[in-house]
Amino acid sequence: MNDNPLFSIMIANHNDGKYIREALASVEKQTYKNYEVVIVDDGSNDDSNDILKELESKSNYRVFFNDKNYGCGYTKRKCVELAKGDICGFLDADDALTKDALEVMVESHMQHPEVSIAYSQYYACDKGLNTLYISTHQCDIPEGQTFLNYKRGAISQFATFKKSLYNNTLGINAEYRIAEDLDLYLKMEEVGKTLFIDRPLYYYRCGTGNNTSLDDNLIKAAHWEIIAKTEACHRRNANPNSIEMPIIKEITDSIVFLNTKKILQSKEYKLGYYLLHPSKIAKNILFHCK
Repeated sequence: MNDNPLFSIMIANHNDGKYIREALASVEKQTYKNYEVVIVDDGSNDDSNDILKELESKSNYRVFFNDKNYGCGYTKRKCVELAKGDICGFLDADDALTKDALEVMVESHMQHPEVSIAYSQYYACDKGLNTLYISTHQCDIPEGQTFLNYKRGAISQFATFKKSLYNNTLGINAEYRIAEDLDLYLKMEEVGKTLFIDRPLYYYRCGTGNNTSLDDNLIKAAHWEIIAKTEACHRRNANPNSIEMPIIKEITDSIVFLNTKKILQSKEYKLGYYLLHPSKIAKNILFHCK
C-alpha cells in the first residue's frame, strides 16, 4: 500500500433521495482527499435518479444503476466489485461521516498491514441526524475469541477493509436480503486481524425504515443472521474443540425460536433455505460435533 492510498466510499442506494445529499455532503468535507465515491442505485423509484445523475460529471464519483431492485446483498457486492480503492468502506445513503473518518481509517490501515477490517464507534442519531448518544456496542475482540461467538455488534459502523484481503474471500453473498454486513464482517475476520478504533466516526440515523435492526424486521433479521453464522461455521470447519463451538447452540436455539414463531414455514425462510441450505449445513455441523 502506498503512502496515499485511494479510499473507496461505497453507497448502495434505494429510495433515499431525501437523505443522500446529506451523506454526500459529509464525504465532501473529509480531511482526507484521495477518495472515490462508488454509488449503485438499486432500482429506486423516488427522486434518487435525478440526484445521482447530477453527480456523473464529477471526476471522483462513479454512479451505476441496477436495472431492477435486487436487494442489499447483490448491490453491496457490486459496489465492492466496482471499487478501485486500496481501502473500502460502506456509507449508508441515510447516514453520514465525521469529517476525519477517512483520515483516521487510512492511518489505521497503514499502521497495521495485518488488519483486514477496522471499525469504530458511531453516533446514534434521530431522523434529523441530531446526535442522541455514542454507541457502546463496538469493542475489541479479545485474543482467543472471534466475532462469531463474541459480543453482538462488536463490529459495526464505521467498518472499513482492505480490498486486497477482501479478494481472498468469497465476497458478500449476493443472495442476502438482510445481514449482508454481518456476512462481510465474518468473512473479513477470516483473512486478517480486526482493529477497533475507540472513537465515533459515523453518524447512524435511527428509525428511518432502512435500519433493519432498529425497525420492524427483527424476525427476518434473525433468520438471515442464522444463515450468515451457519455459513461461517461451515467455512471454519467448526468442531467440538474449536472456539466457534458456542455458536452452534445459539444457532440451534434460534432455529427453535423461529420455529415457534412459524418462521420456518414462511416465504422468507424458504427463500433462504433454497438459496443457501442453512438447515442442511447446521445439521452437518451438529452431526460432526456430537
